[in-house]
Amino acid sequence: MDVRKLSALLSDGSAPAVEVHAIDPSIYLVYCRIDEQLTPLLDARGHRLKYRSRSAAMQYLRKTGVRTVDFVHRSAFEEMIGINHNARPTEHRETLTLATSTHLNDL
Repeated sequence: MDVRKLSALLSDGSAPAVEVHAIDPSIYLVYCRIDEQLTPLLDARGHRLKYRSRSAAMQYLRKTGVRTVDFVHRSAFEEMIGINHNARPTEHRETLTLATSTHLNDL
């Protein structure tokens, strides 16, 4: 899904959930969740949204009209220590409320 389609859905009052995933200490990817399917959010040129900081991702999402976003950071602990594969994955998930911006032309 691209960011303009997401903005249009938001203005109609229906949109998928948005998640920002911390992949690395300096890589943050944005996804839309529709049912149980995660889909990367794309910019207007079709490139995957990728940021170097959590705040940069949130600042951009404000411009799209997103009001809430889940921030997700999965721990590599179980991969490094070798926890049972049936164990529940460890992740930090935080729902954030964003102040909106009306600068859609900057997208």
